[in-house]
Amino acid sequence: MRRFDEANLISNLERLPVPFRVAFAAACAERQMPAYRFFIRQTERNPTNPMEIALEMVWADPSATNSATGLERQIEAIMNLIPQEDSIEGPWTQEATNAQNAGMAVAYALRAKLAGEAQEAAWAARVAYEALDNFIINKESVDMNTPGNELRVLSHPLIQAELGRQERDVRALLAANNREIARTVQEIRDRARVEAAAFFGLN
Repeated sequence: MRRFDEANLISNLERLPVPFRVAFAAACAERQMPAYRFFIRQTERNPTNPMEIALEMVWADPSATNSATGLERQIEAIMNLIPQEDSIEGPWTQEATNAQNAGMAVAYALRAKLAGEAQEAAWAARVAYEALDNFIINKESVDMNTPGNELRVLSHPLIQAELGRQERDVRALLAANNREIARTVQEIRDRARVEAAAFFGLN
């Protein structure tokens, strides 16, 4: 059974060039993006979805920082788009939580692009893992104080599938030719977009 091993993940990500670290983080965000799209449709927020535009910019050039100040401003803008309990009307919902996690993953992808740090990319992966952990606990009304339920949640097919996808992406990036960055990033992006439909098992 797979477990989320952040230390091992960081160790592997540190072996990658920065554009591949960013692509890994962006893939974790991409698989969650349908949750953010759904949330903004429900709440009638900005239909242009600047969160999605920001993620697309990461994919377009994961290696370019251009202006650090510009990226820092973009990150700040993205953070302001992440749902918070005191910023939405009505009760906090699972959909809001899912969108919040999706937004955080995008922010970590941007931060990975800004700083080039493996830790930022690993945090994007952690957000994806914890998003599913939260989703399963709430959807199945799991009492985490009951012995054995932590293992029950971890072994859930949705969590195991995402951990498997993360491991696969790292392996693919480690095996890739660093001179073929654009092609490799496109392959990671295209696969993440297909798999996004199944992230919460709703397809």
